Amino acid sequence: MKRYFFIILFLIFILSGVSFYKIVQLKKVKFVTAQEKTVKKVVYASGYVKPIQYVIVESEVSGYVKKIYVKEGDWVKKGDLLAELEPRELPSKIAEIEKRLALVEERLRSDSEYLKSLRNEIEIAQSTYHLDEKKLLRRKELYKEGLISRENLEEAERAYRASKEALEKAKNLYVDTIKALKTERETLLKEKEALKEELAKYYVRAPISGKVLKKYVEVGEFVYPIFSENKLFSLGSSEKEILLEVDEEYASLVKEGQKIYLTFDSFPEKVFEGTLTQIIREVDRTKRSFIVKAKLKEEINLPALATAEGNILVEERKALLIPQKALLPGDIVEVKGRGRVKIKRGERFEDYIEVLSGIRAGEEVRIFE
Repeated sequence: MKRYFFIILFLIFILSGVSFYKIVQLKKVKFVTAQEKTVKKVVYASGYVKPIQYVIVESEVSGYVKKIYVKEGDWVKKGDLLAELEPRELPSKIAEIEKRLALVEERLRSDSEYLKSLRNEIEIAQSTYHLDEKKLLRRKELYKEGLISRENLEEAERAYRASKEALEKAKNLYVDTIKALKTERETLLKEKEALKEELAKYYVRAPISGKVLKKYVEVGEFVYPIFSENKLFSLGSSEKEILLEVDEEYASLVKEGQKIYLTFDSFPEKVFEGTLTQIIREVDRTKRSFIVKAKLKEEINLPALATAEGNILVEERKALLIPQKALLPGDIVEVKGRGRVKIKRGERFEDYIEVLSGIRAGEEVRIFE
């Protein structure tokens, strides 16, 4: 009986030893060293890539697309022809005006038959006038001498006045005709210029130098300028900038010249460094955000309108850090060799707390799991 008791007691002691060992293991504490590290405070921003010069080319006139001279990805210079619309009756109108203009120009030539005939009328009227003038003078002398009647004198006077009036009319007609021709020429030139300007709208040209980012139409499609979707092409310059939205609560922290770390969906798992180039200090009341512009430190081939996300570095400094798990209620930490100490804490950086006072760098603090 005693033998069995001894064995049972021995087993109890063995089991108790195992349990005691486990308790010791559970109560084993862990310390970490408080370290001074560089901390970075960042502000999140999101946006997209935009060419510094970016335009949507729209049609000013309605018509069918007759020809397209470019494709997506082509580089064009300002003024290059992108597309042509069917101009309808405009060319025939211009041709008609040019025909009328040529006739006016012909008549205005000093040696034209038209002006020659008018000058000929003046010469005839002038010749008649001189004859009637001489006839009147002669009859006046004869009347004084009593050789003709008063009626004969008045007849000569009436002829003289008529020829004089005819001469003035011929001269005025010549002057007025030239004036009218010049006015008509000026009017026709203005009409022609207006029609040519209108015709030019049917030849769509690049407003800037850059790349054809997107082509919105095909040959044969009808475009109408009053429609909201009146896009023909989008063009962008080779130089790009990044436009990002920042929550308005961070407006006081964000400044020009600050670094920004950017990521793009088109370059996954890569981070690019850039600089803030402009802060647009106008808040969008709907989104409660404002716009910042950034430029990359290195040039990369980013697609226009690509999505961008960034972290703006608003502060970088040294700070004494301890893990969040070392902090007890009341801002108390347990320091190796000193016991429990109250600290003054600063900001939180993910799983770490900044210590402003209470402990020094190099001291070990206990971690509470």
